Amino acid sequence: MTTTLSRNTAMRLASEAFVPYGCKAQAHEEDDSFSISIHDLHGQQVHGIDHILSTQYASPVRLAGVIEQARTDLQRQGRNLDPWTMPHIPDPEVLPEAPPVY
Repeated sequence: MTTTLSRNTAMRLASEAFVPYGCKAQAHEEDDSFSISIHDLHGQQVHGIDHILSTQYASPVRLAGVIEQARTDLQRQGRNLDPWTMPHIPDPEVLPEAPPVY
């Protein structure tokens, strides 16, 4: 059985994938997509994706690919990120607690 992610769950997963940078996710009601913007410690945007469509975020595998591509883009800019992998999601409504952000 394939787990299907809701937009809210996908936004939460994306927001947690760019530590130590901040990541803000914003829902777009008109097309059921969302965007992310990644900011450095000074609040400057260093990367972003304007639209992550439901066809990209509903599948954990496809969402992981979108996130990994963004992480690769940041690393090519010389930005160091904490390790990240897509968590195993048996029930997308009960995600593991996010680690605290300092």
